[in-house]
Amino acid sequence: MNDEYRQLHELLVHTSYIYFMYSKEERSRLNTLFWTSFGKYMGNRHRSVSNYKVKWVNYKTGVSHIYFRLYADHSNAVISIDIQHKDEGIRELFLEQFIQLKGVLHGKLGEEWQWQKEAKTESGQSICRICTTLSGKSVYIKSDWNDIFQFFEHRMVALDSFWEEFKDIFVHLSK
Repeated sequence: MNDEYRQLHELLVHTSYIYFMYSKEERSRLNTLFWTSFGKYMGNRHRSVSNYKVKWVNYKTGVSHIYFRLYADHSNAVISIDIQHKDEGIRELFLEQFIQLKGVLHGKLGEEWQWQKEAKTESGQSICRICTTLSGKSVYIKSDWNDIFQFFEHRMVALDSFWEEFKDIFVHLSK
């Protein structure tokens, strides 16, 4: 077993143990506390590029079927742009527009994200997703929260800047 595989295995065992050591109620309480704390963290540090107060956890894009999602669990954190229109053609139209702006988006983010033309929500709905993941951090380990907060913070602020500049294109496409 090579070192990289061993480290990954140890991490998975550790994070799975952390998950199962809490009851469902305790996990729910920690989740609520995590998201409330993140909302306060962001609210105290940032306003939108337009200088408005923003609910960073439930960011409103203003375009139906386009969502900026934040997700964290026992082993990783994910930030994504989800295109959730039921019509495959319209989803692909939105995705094509994001692809046209890919260089600008990656420039604002300072990194490349994963592009998934075909993804599924937890409920099984087909979507397009643009995302990045922070692995090895748990919402159930309070000492990981700062790393997760910073991971989300930088990217949400960059997405807000991108969206301020290009939102109108997507508003026009949605009509």
